[in-house]
Amino acid sequence: MSGALLAMLGHDLDAIFELGGLDEPVEYIPGDEDLESVTLKGFYDEAYQEVDPHSRMSIGSTGPAVHLRSTDLPEYPAETDRLVIRSRTFRITLPKPDGQGMTTFLLHEVTT
Repeated sequence: MSGALLAMLGHDLDAIFELGGLDEPVEYIPGDEDLESVTLKGFYDEAYQEVDPHSRMSIGSTGPAVHLRSTDLPEYPAETDRLVIRSRTFRITLPKPDGQGMTTFLLHEVTT
């Protein structure tokens, strides 16, 4: 993608995240103890469900997920990384970049 297109896409994502009530604070805690945690903004979905774009039918199971801007991530997520959302701790079970600047993370709640 060209630099201008990426800048325009980033601006569009900023507008989406600035819509009231759509941004959720997400604490990203890297599994690498040498790295510091960071707070990101995302869309948290308690009952995320994937939909097949061809049949429009749901596929897979329903569970928590969070949608984050890919450029906000401090590094590519590892299995040891944790996310804290609404005082609940999750591990990432599957990162799914969409190719448009967002990454959806399917989550599994863990006890700390």
